[in-house]
Amino acid sequence: MTNATLSETITLGPGTRGDYDALAGLHYRAGPPATIARREDGSACILAARDGEGRLAGVLVVSMPTLNGSWRQLAWPGAYGGADKRRNAHELNSSVRCISRVIVGARFRGLGIATRLVRGYLAGPLTARTEAVAAMGRVCPFFEAAGMTPYPLAPSARDARLLDALASLGLEAWEVLAPGAAAGAIARAPWLAREARVWANGSRASRRHLHTEPARLLTLAALHGAEQPIAYAHGG
Repeated sequence: MTNATLSETITLGPGTRGDYDALAGLHYRAGPPATIARREDGSACILAARDGEGRLAGVLVVSMPTLNGSWRQLAWPGAYGGADKRRNAHELNSSVRCISRVIVGARFRGLGIATRLVRGYLAGPLTARTEAVAAMGRVCPFFEAAGMTPYPLAPSARDARLLDALASLGLEAWEVLAPGAAAGAIARAPWLAREARVWANGSRASRRHLHTEPARLLTLAALHGAEQPIAYAHGG
């Protein structure tokens, strides 16, 4: 069966937590989303894509929004930035849901399924406004292809420092990811090993890597710096 033929067999329908669990290991984020939103009937808001034989091809998971999101002032000016934080939270929880996971099975990639899943959800969303944050948005821009508006996010302070350090050597983060490139960069500028440790110490999640071999640590830091997230919003 050709990809075009296989694509024509894909249908969307309600999914289950089991569908998400079946594909969860393929997602770049470790662990499940913090929440899974519920439909009016109490079922989990999960959309599944299946082929003509009923095989699971992809899933989309919808969650409650996080309370803080700098992009919302750009997407919906003034909607959630009032002085009353309790009111802001109530408005946010009543009017916004977040697409927290979109995962496509390995054999079904390249068929546009991620875009179809997002479009499918946006055709009948739980709330008037929908958002998403994707670390790989520049590489896989399916949210934008589905009609969501992108809002690139500024790098964190530790990522910005590392990116500036690399830029001072005429390097971009992605250039450090090639085999041997990190070791070569440190040989050229030994102080990069210190900058990599400063980066690791900047977050509780990465402090466990503080004693990692310098070239490996610089690669991890550069990978994180290269994957600057993009927020997406849909709905007026």
